[in-house]
Amino acid sequence: MTSAWDAKPRDMRIRRIRGGGETEPPRPARPRVTQVQVIEQTPHREEGLRIAGVDVDGVFAVALLAPMLFVGQLGPMAVAIVAGLTPLYLFLRRDGLFKLFLPRSFLFLVPAFAIFSVVWSTATGESLRYGIELTITVIAGLLLSSARNQEAVVRGISLAFLSYVVASIFFGGYVGIGVGMGGEAFSGLSESKNLLADIASTGLVASAVVAMLGIQNRRWIWVGIGLVSIGLDLYCAIAARSAGAILGLGMATLAIVSLTPLVYAGKTVRAAVTSMVGLCLLGIGVFYSTLAQTLIDFGTSIFDKDPTLTGRTYLWYRAADLIRERPVLGRGFYAFWIQGNIDAEGLWRYFGIDGRGGFTFHNTFVEILVMLGWAGLLLIGATLLVGVVFLIRRFVMRPTLTQVFWMGILLYELARTPIETVGVAPFYFSTALVFGALGAAFKRSRSRKREREEAQEALAAQAWSEEAWAAARPAPPSLRLVRSMPEDRR
Repeated sequence: MTSAWDAKPRDMRIRRIRGGGETEPPRPARPRVTQVQVIEQTPHREEGLRIAGVDVDGVFAVALLAPMLFVGQLGPMAVAIVAGLTPLYLFLRRDGLFKLFLPRSFLFLVPAFAIFSVVWSTATGESLRYGIELTITVIAGLLLSSARNQEAVVRGISLAFLSYVVASIFFGGYVGIGVGMGGEAFSGLSESKNLLADIASTGLVASAVVAMLGIQNRRWIWVGIGLVSIGLDLYCAIAARSAGAILGLGMATLAIVSLTPLVYAGKTVRAAVTSMVGLCLLGIGVFYSTLAQTLIDFGTSIFDKDPTLTGRTYLWYRAADLIRERPVLGRGFYAFWIQGNIDAEGLWRYFGIDGRGGFTFHNTFVEILVMLGWAGLLLIGATLLVGVVFLIRRFVMRPTLTQVFWMGILLYELARTPIETVGVAPFYFSTALVFGALGAAFKRSRSRKREREEAQEALAAQAWSEEAWAAARPAPPSLRLVRSMPEDRR
């Protein structure tokens, strides 16, 4: 019995060149995959830490700052709330804490030096207590700026300040200023108009960013809340007649207006403009004495104040004598403003501070020199400089509106350093926000779950790349079939 193969003419048969076995059906052509390089894209918008559907990052921002703002009404309870909430939030964020604090570890040099000042402090117990409180405040600020949902954090900050401003408008009062044309200034819930102006100005910066975030995300209710907050904050800041707060607010507004368009601009433009902002920050530190005189002139002309800005120049005159006594290491962290200290008692009596507390030298550099000397001032200055450089670098590389908020806050606080004490008071909102701004210069923390998801996404992208297809392509088949040509055509 002949097969179908033998029945075919010899010249029409398909001959095997090499190999053996059955022929394989042709495979469909594999689609060519090419990699596309993304030049710039919107940063990934991460979900924050949620428990029972509640965004913990936003809740913590409100719960942390509200007691600091209402400390006059809550008293020691405010300190207890902040001291209790911070370790609780640390526990909830325990996943990845090492990665969170490692790049920010240099910021702990400031509270560490404050605690170490107990070695030479004239009030050892006070320096130790306030140094520990400053450490807790620094941790709280770093937790805020490293939260995964930064938009929720900014909204929470805005709501905390809005609650204080609304309460001040409804239940607040006035204080006499007794200089210039005299009269009264709005002081809100406290007896300090400068404190109210500081709170209102800080809240205005947060509210402006909240409104812009609402426009960006098309969440119009937050646009409305932000605009209402801006109006109330601006009213309180002006009614308080505080020259330092108004000037700082003006510089913060300038930073927000100039930096917001850069979020959507190219990297080269961002680098140029943010470098100019960085130079402004550096200039504030270098020419602080000139800026202080400018503030004095500004307060004299706009708010009709006396040339001493309500006695600040006398404070600085007395502080110069104290600094000369202990120029290198100072008297110890918060070892001066304590009851029983003859020098502090004299200044309280001179300025009519019946409560004998809650008073400063109204100059950040002078305050640090009295407490920690030139060694402390140089350490804090170097820490600030490093943080500012990294903050500008992060904004250039990955700009967001929340980064605009932190840069605006930092510029606002630094502009006030010549006539106010900023960034060293424990359990004070400005201290937490200053260290939060410096901590915002580094990457936000990611949970291990998110890291695993990103690793899986990277592996999937690599598997579909052109190189992966080439590596996975099977070897050419060992059987090649050709049709024999007739002998007369060879």
